[in-house]
Amino acid sequence: MQSGIQENFTWNRSHIFASGSNKVILLVEWYGGTFRPSRKRSTPKLIAQDVQLHLWFEPQVSLIHVHGAKAMKNLGQSLMIPLGHLYDGVKQFIAIELALEPQNAGMHGVLSAQWKFKEKNKERIKELPVKELYMNYTYHTGLLQQPENFHVRKHVKLLETQSVLKEAIHLFEYGEIDRGEWLLRRKGDELLIEAARFTDGRLLEEADMLYQLSEHYVSTYRNRKVLKIKNG
Repeated sequence: MQSGIQENFTWNRSHIFASGSNKVILLVEWYGGTFRPSRKRSTPKLIAQDVQLHLWFEPQVSLIHVHGAKAMKNLGQSLMIPLGHLYDGVKQFIAIELALEPQNAGMHGVLSAQWKFKEKNKERIKELPVKELYMNYTYHTGLLQQPENFHVRKHVKLLETQSVLKEAIHLFEYGEIDRGEWLLRRKGDELLIEAARFTDGRLLEEADMLYQLSEHYVSTYRNRKVLKIKNG
């Protein structure tokens, strides 16, 4: 393996409007070794530890939100995102939501990115070369009307599901059973519509999981509530 980390950066849009403020999403995917969609081994091999993604934003760029991780802001326009460990063939991903100010038409730098990590059984931090990412600003109506990248859209939906699930569990824990059920089923409906629209099996599985979890949590917490009332 040449670098230790195999990476892929994908924008949700290839072009944005030059004269207006824009919101864009950058999908970051990474894995170690050779990616295999279906694994036979139950325990993947550890390749690297304490993986970090360091970002430096251009002056016209500001961070809105990081989906799937907790970022640690540094001074000025820099950011560090701790991403845990790296395993052989296991793909991981996050999505970074950014606000971009207007620019002249053409390609403009958005951010620079660098991976840092510790190789297995080594304490020294390894740094990969810095990579610069650009965005194409334009006035061309045809380019601006191109559909959003579905691969990015799909992965953002999957990351949002994690947040919704955490929020729903919090509601169940505090006795707001109906609200928790509504939250899970609403997200399930949203994913089901997306799955049907784009004929995507992964989103369909995620929607089905949310429906099943909704039934499970409603049953569990209602039974717990009944027992609590009986026991005084």
